[in-house]
Amino acid sequence: MKRIIVPIDFSRYSENAFYSAAKIASKGDATITCLNVIQSDLDWANLSTSEKIKNQEILDLEAEAKDKLNVFVATHKIKNTPVEAVVEVGVPYQVLVDLAQKQNADLIVIGAYGKNREPGKFVGSTTQKVLRKAHCPVLAVKNIVDGRAMKKLVFASLFNEISKPAFIRLKPFIKSIRTVVYFLFVNTPENFIDTGKAEERMGEYAYGQEELLIHRHIYNHEEVEKGIIAFAEKEKAGIIAIASNLRKSNSAYQIGVTDTVLYKSEIPVLSVKFE
Repeated sequence: MKRIIVPIDFSRYSENAFYSAAKIASKGDATITCLNVIQSDLDWANLSTSEKIKNQEILDLEAEAKDKLNVFVATHKIKNTPVEAVVEVGVPYQVLVDLAQKQNADLIVIGAYGKNREPGKFVGSTTQKVLRKAHCPVLAVKNIVDGRAMKKLVFASLFNEISKPAFIRLKPFIKSIRTVVYFLFVNTPENFIDTGKAEERMGEYAYGQEELLIHRHIYNHEEVEKGIIAFAEKEKAGIIAIASNLRKSNSAYQIGVTDTVLYKSEIPVLSVKFE
């Protein structure tokens, strides 16, 4: 892994995301980009200087954010890990997704909520949109990733052919943090398949991945999301990874499964899309 991007809005959640990214970066030679976005619907990057001058409020906010983010980076120094500060103007989720693509980022680490979180509120709207739009894996956190627990990663999937690219995309992360992978197939009454078929699917997934340490598990539960959480908690896993897409089909976990697991669990959730 070479590049990790962390959106910083100076909330507790974004600080936890930064420290989590630092732990992941320390496992290899990754650099971290801290991004703060000034909210605006203007196409700021393509405005002329004369047009920007007409929006003095945004210019002032931009200058203030640069000072504040530079202080954040200076006071959160990480030994042997380069950290850069970037301030942009625009729609937060879109700026983040675009920057990740521009920098060819390997991972986005984002707080589950933003600075304006209300008690009992579902996952933050920006986080939800990033989970849906980002091309690279996205790790959403509430708390700082536990370095010791990070040695166990639960990978939940239906283990069919269309979702396998998600696991391939996840391999650099797995190898970077040197974690043990727990393949998890959750059998529910609504979508039940026999043990032999589930074992066969996971075996096909694991074929050719001999450099990784993989354990295979079938877990019975009345709901997919609750089953994923219950299994991860039982195994004391540090990260839950979910292969998901946006299509409404029984052939894959929908992105809403990822949102729900993140909302209901304290364990960091790593979203990997395959379309």
